Amino acid sequence: MKRNCPICGGDEKELLYRQNFGSKAIALMEGYDVAACDRCGFVFADNIPSQEEFNKYYEEMSKYEFNYSDGVVSKEYVAHFQKIVDFIRPFLKDKNANILDMGCSTGCLLSLFKKEGYGNLLGVDPSPSCAKTVKEVYGIEAVADNIANFDKGERYDLIVLSAVLEHLVDFSEAMLKIKSLLKENGLLFIEVPDASRFNSYIYTAFQQFSIEHINYFSEYSVKNLLSSYSLETVKVQESENRINQTVDPDLFIVSRRKETVGSKMAKDEITKKSLEDYIEKCGKIDIAVKKTISERIGKKDRIIIWGVGTHTQMLVGSGLDLSKVLYFVDSNARYKGKKINGIEVKLPADIRENVPILISTYSYQEEVIRQIKEKLGLKNEIIRIYDK
Repeated sequence: MKRNCPICGGDEKELLYRQNFGSKAIALMEGYDVAACDRCGFVFADNIPSQEEFNKYYEEMSKYEFNYSDGVVSKEYVAHFQKIVDFIRPFLKDKNANILDMGCSTGCLLSLFKKEGYGNLLGVDPSPSCAKTVKEVYGIEAVADNIANFDKGERYDLIVLSAVLEHLVDFSEAMLKIKSLLKENGLLFIEVPDASRFNSYIYTAFQQFSIEHINYFSEYSVKNLLSSYSLETVKVQESENRINQTVDPDLFIVSRRKETVGSKMAKDEITKKSLEDYIEKCGKIDIAVKKTISERIGKKDRIIIWGVGTHTQMLVGSGLDLSKVLYFVDSNARYKGKKINGIEVKLPADIRENVPILISTYSYQEEVIRQIKEKLGLKNEIIRIYDK
């Protein structure tokens, strides 16, 4: 599906990069175009599936359930969510305020609001498993739904969209719904990756152009979006998301619902240039990674590849030789039995062969190695792509 700019509606755009995943088995699509709007400068993924297809994907293929830890997130996630609560708290002094977390995953962020004394909490997530976990682990009400369909007949003092907008195909339906759910002077918190700083936070090639992230925001584009829906920007703060081995740039934004706010578009002159630099740097890293893989599996007869996420799918999409791959392994049970270029995906417990395991992830590399050695007790040779 071709997209006009989801912020200004402009249909003139410049192609910056073509992202390839090589297979639709897990990625929902074989690839997409990264394009910059000529009118407002917003950068987004073009030629992608519809919102309905994405909704079904998140319902059926969610990787945000943390099943391997019974829905409980790591200390790093807790620390990040606490930063969000600390950012919002000065703007929401009434502990009786009703708070809606749209895209709540397993509920950790809501649990931190609960610890701060806020009691009127509701989570919404497209994954039924996530909604169930929120209730079971934290005792907080949650429902399985998406933004377009959700409506309990209430209006809220605060709506949280943490790591949501970068996943949406169409902003208009979502933003109109969000506005209708907010009380007059109600607050909207947004957290999005900051694409204007991607070029300063590179760990693996093209990782920011992921399977799911299809919008690339900057402070300018977020403000443009908010003003289009009569939402007044109150505060913007640059932040960092420190999860596992990576540190990614993001933005915290608080806005307030007003009946009328001047809708002024300020063209984003920064993000396109930043992403062009990011693309150039990633191209060099991609070449180096493929060389490393070739050298480290060169004399191996057969290997297992652990991980089928964005990292692996980009390698496959860019021509990784799969002739030696016995099968793929991933901890997400939803991927079991699927095939990437005809090669099956299995669960860690299914590993029987004592052949080398190539770890195809940067962020979770050390965690996977611990799982192989300590939890599974396997003696397989481990092949790293990224040295410590």
